[in-house]
Amino acid sequence: MSEAKRKNYFKTQNQKQRKRSFLEPGLKGFLATCNFREKDCVRECYNILNQYSEDPDDNTQAPQASQEHKPEEEKANVSEEDEEEDISKALEKDVATEKQKNQRKSYKFSVVDTGVNNCVFISTSLEDPVGLGVKIVRDIAETKLQKSRFLLRLIPIEAVCRANVKEISDAVGALCDKYLLNQPKSFSIIFNKRYNNAISRDDTIKELADIVTSKNPGNRVNLSEPEVSVIVEVIKGLCCVSILPDYLKLKKYNLVELVGASKPDAAKKDQKDDKDSVDLTKDDESFF
Repeated sequence: MSEAKRKNYFKTQNQKQRKRSFLEPGLKGFLATCNFREKDCVRECYNILNQYSEDPDDNTQAPQASQEHKPEEEKANVSEEDEEEDISKALEKDVATEKQKNQRKSYKFSVVDTGVNNCVFISTSLEDPVGLGVKIVRDIAETKLQKSRFLLRLIPIEAVCRANVKEISDAVGALCDKYLLNQPKSFSIIFNKRYNNAISRDDTIKELADIVTSKNPGNRVNLSEPEVSVIVEVIKGLCCVSILPDYLKLKKYNLVELVGASKPDAAKKDQKDDKDSVDLTKDDESFF
């Protein structure tokens, strides 16, 4: 390889590396699991998220030619050149509008690297990822229409923080102020961790349980059908946190199971993911 080609090669690789985004504190979005086909999973995530997040206001009508609002006498005096110019301007506006819509879609969701196989994170600029995620899973549960082949779970994430008890507690406390402060609800705590042996599962769950109950004395553990679940997903040195409604009732937001499709590989993958999972529905006596 010549010196020039070698420099161009490393320059290209460096550019690709700079463009690559990684999971970091402060993000919010959607944690997605798949079964080895990550690129296909990302594509399906984009398709589903864009489909359900489309703003009806974006479907604007094409701009009308200005001659339509002119009196008939003036229309008669308009030359063919003027008509062509107006049509050209209208087409330019259509193209610009469509380009803006595509740009909004491209920046609305963006994949970031989690560093873990079969685990994808789609960051978003939307203010309420939980609202969108719940809308998706409830619609699929109701219609029983299969929306994905490779995407298994789609879990909305409201906060990403460092994987230590203090920062996780702070993040969960802030979400409790939003969801569990005024109206008492039944809850469970779902704890998953991947490639992290530093954080104590039991200590974290006990701390979070104390926080939830301290926010409202009426908050109580439900062993079968909690109204909300505190989701704690530890991925290496980071943690994804959310409080989600009907998490267990809605098949832990597994899009495949929601439609009742028979997917042996998907079920096997979920069992593997849940091996290190602990929630208060298993043995709440050790925490209260």
